[in-house]
Amino acid sequence: MLVTFFGVRGSYPVPNKDMMKVGGRTSSVMFTKIADGKKVYLFVDAGLGVIEAGKAILPSFFDGTGSKEFTMLFTHLHPDHTEGFTFFAPNFIPGTKIHLWGPATLKKNVGVVLREKMTPPTYPIEYKDLKSDRHHAIVEDGETFYIDSSGKPVMSVGKNKIVFEVKVMKAYAPSHPQQGSNYYRITDYETKKSAVCIWDIESHRGGDQRVINFSKGADVMIHDTQYTDEEYDSDKMIVQGFGHSTFTMAAENAIKANIKTLFGFHYNPAHNDKKLEEIAAEINKKYDNIDFKLSIEGESLEI
Repeated sequence: MLVTFFGVRGSYPVPNKDMMKVGGRTSSVMFTKIADGKKVYLFVDAGLGVIEAGKAILPSFFDGTGSKEFTMLFTHLHPDHTEGFTFFAPNFIPGTKIHLWGPATLKKNVGVVLREKMTPPTYPIEYKDLKSDRHHAIVEDGETFYIDSSGKPVMSVGKNKIVFEVKVMKAYAPSHPQQGSNYYRITDYETKKSAVCIWDIESHRGGDQRVINFSKGADVMIHDTQYTDEEYDSDKMIVQGFGHSTFTMAAENAIKANIKTLFGFHYNPAHNDKKLEEIAAEINKKYDNIDFKLSIEGESLEI
């Protein structure tokens, strides 16, 4: 399966020339696999990065090489994980069918949140005016479901041709938000290669056993790396309890889960390209049993 980073920044976008190498758009990652001659798409989060993802997949709708039905998973429903959806090009193409699955926050699922967001006078159209056919569902801790070759989520294998297996872990405080956030383990059903999506979580020094157990044996970990150790321990700008991890926390989780390839993600909007490259070099120097990489907007990796 192919994993493409379309948005890697946390909290808010940074259209800053010193951050354009790594990227300034908010969270969105796309998984792609060809099945039955068509590209099957699976998204995690719809920050501003999903706008570029929409542009990227649109040609496949018109030439028939990509499925117009697909699933979009949400870790949680804060603006930096939902703000790109209303400008997502497939929403304006009749015949597009999107399954929007994620947690409920204060009893509101993603459909309610997006509908409330797209309300006049702050939006020119309402949620109901989008041309896509949208279906909403809540997924909880411990669930496993599958994405079939049509792009549709199903709860069991049955007679469907399965493309992806998705396992869900839900954490509460000190996750982000405190009402709970979902983390996903996405496995290529054919090759059994897997990636874990662990962001908007405040891990623990020495490792978070929930994350370690959930991630054990995965091929790739994409982990929240919002803070340096110095920022996390600072007595000036207090960030402990904000629901985000340090680079060291991410590395400790990956090592204890026996994962060799770790991607930083959900970067602090104050960290420019130079800063992130320096941190990456430090992590790789400190830990010789993992390969730490920066997730970079627009780049892909084959797992």
